[in-house]
Amino acid sequence: MSITQKIANLNLSTVIAIITVLVAARFILIRQRFPSAKAIAEVAESLALAIGLVFLLIRPFLAQAFFIPSESMVPTLLINDHILVNKLVYRYSDPKTGDVVIFKSPKAAGQNEADFVKRVIGLPGDKVKITAGYVLVDNVPYYHDDLRDALAVYGDGEGFSMVKLSKGRVTVDGKRISKSRIAKALGKPGAKVKIVPGKVYVNDKPLFEKYVAEDSDRLYPNDLTPKQWTITDKTGCREVKIPKGRLLVMGDNRNFSDDARRWGLLDRSRVSGKAMLIFYPFSRTRWIR
Repeated sequence: MSITQKIANLNLSTVIAIITVLVAARFILIRQRFPSAKAIAEVAESLALAIGLVFLLIRPFLAQAFFIPSESMVPTLLINDHILVNKLVYRYSDPKTGDVVIFKSPKAAGQNEADFVKRVIGLPGDKVKITAGYVLVDNVPYYHDDLRDALAVYGDGEGFSMVKLSKGRVTVDGKRISKSRIAKALGKPGAKVKIVPGKVYVNDKPLFEKYVAEDSDRLYPNDLTPKQWTITDKTGCREVKIPKGRLLVMGDNRNFSDDARRWGLLDRSRVSGKAMLIFYPFSRTRWIR
């Protein structure tokens, strides 16, 4: 963590200690007779006021800066992006579907209540299920793991290849792979190939998610989902019905995100703000959507 990041995340006791030292220094210096004493005292007073304003008013109640330490929100947020979070908005309203929120991680996540950033997918009362993307070759399904093993031959040759299934396409290291090449790599040249996209269904309607890195390689609900949160729809498929006071949150990089699919529905009270803006690096300055 950089020095600026450490400063931005000072705890309350440290902030109060710094302000106390600056105020004490101000009163000591103002009584001194050497020429620069008054000027230094005024600087100490200004610093105390500025730190108090930022850390005791703006940060807790209005806005705060955060940095992104992981790839769980790619492509929306990249590692080391610095973002500005609105901490006032959810004091008077509730999160909406699609909001990118900051929250204290639940105990089940095992991160000692670290700050997490994820996207809201389901609200109280919503019914949610996720289907995994896969490829049918002669009516035999091949999922992400199968494709990663078989299609690595089409990678850039520099080690681990990134195979993605997204929006009805299969890519390897960013290059689109044709259906004929998929069939050949799977040992079935000339076979009929169909790409079946994975989808998130909310209240039986698929979400249009242009922000995701790739289709999920896991079904949801899963074996980790508490039974009291699940129901069975008319087709016999399990769904999660989100209870009052809970949210379903997931990372945009679905297959590289530690989120509600593992540690459960998020308690609304843990949400601290809405991610509004990437302000650094300057080349990536933009509103977060």
